[in-house]
Amino acid sequence: NRHLVVAGGVAANQVLRHRLEELVTTKGWTLTVPPARLCTDNGVMVAWAAIERLKQGIADDPTDMEVRPRWPLGGSSGVLRV
Repeated sequence: NRHLVVAGGVAANQVLRHRLEELVTTKGWTLTVPPARLCTDNGVMVAWAAIERLKQGIADDPTDMEVRPRWPLGGSSGVLRV
C-alpha cells in the first residue's frame, strides 16, 4: 500500500488537501496529513514527521546522513509521479 505524506504550507491549504484526498482515493493510497493547526511552523512539522517515523519503528542513524540545507525542487528530487 502506498502512502502520501503532505506537510507544511501544502497541508495547511484546504483546497489542496481536499484534491489530494480525492487523488489518493482513486489510486487506493493512504494520505497522511497532520492537523492543520500544526502545518504552519516548520519546526513542528519536522518533529511531527519524526514522531510518525518512530511510531513505525523507523529510526535513522544520525551519523550517516547527508545534510542539504537547500533541497532542489526539480530534476530527480523525488517528484511524485501519479
